[in-house]
Amino acid sequence: GMRYIASWADLRQRLGEPRNILCLGNGPSSEGADIDDAAFDCVFRVNWVWRERARHASPDLVFTADLDPPPQPSPIICFPTREDANRVLASYACRRTSLRTEYLVFSELPSAAVDRTWSYRPTNGALMLAAAVQLQPNRLVIAGIDLYLHPDGKYPGSTNEANNYDPIHDRDTDLTFIRASLDQFGGEVDIQSMQLR
Repeated sequence: GMRYIASWADLRQRLGEPRNILCLGNGPSSEGADIDDAAFDCVFRVNWVWRERARHASPDLVFTADLDPPPQPSPIICFPTREDANRVLASYACRRTSLRTEYLVFSELPSAAVDRTWSYRPTNGALMLAAAVQLQPNRLVIAGIDLYLHPDGKYPGSTNEANNYDPIHDRDTDLTFIRASLDQFGGEVDIQSMQLR
């Protein structure tokens, strides 16, 4: 029952032609003091970890390959690949998770990132930035992409999770991917994460 979004133009229209996009990863800088003062038309998030936090918990678009069921009402969901989409959507169906939302598959929409082969899989945070660039807003505010280098750990608040990349991802690949994406962007970029900056 989920509607497939087949183009960047369609996504842009569904999001209300955003001029200012707030891209929030899950690192500690996603809850920095300046984030609450940022002006934005829509919020992009990664996976579902942020649901446990009170800030920016109603995103417009979420990038994930996780099997966790989304909150209700559900944001638009972007899957990295068709394989990820099929696996996650099948899990929703098996659990009878009723969703009234839309989804897209990053690898099925045209972009310079899709045309390249990467030695490691770019993280959902890197895909989030690449997708935001494809929508060509006037301004991007980026936080929470701390490259697993933030001194406060992996996520805001106390956590016992190791502050490092999963084996399928790599910091250098992410940085190259993000740099290539932002090189395609002609608008203003405000990077809140000191580690990413």
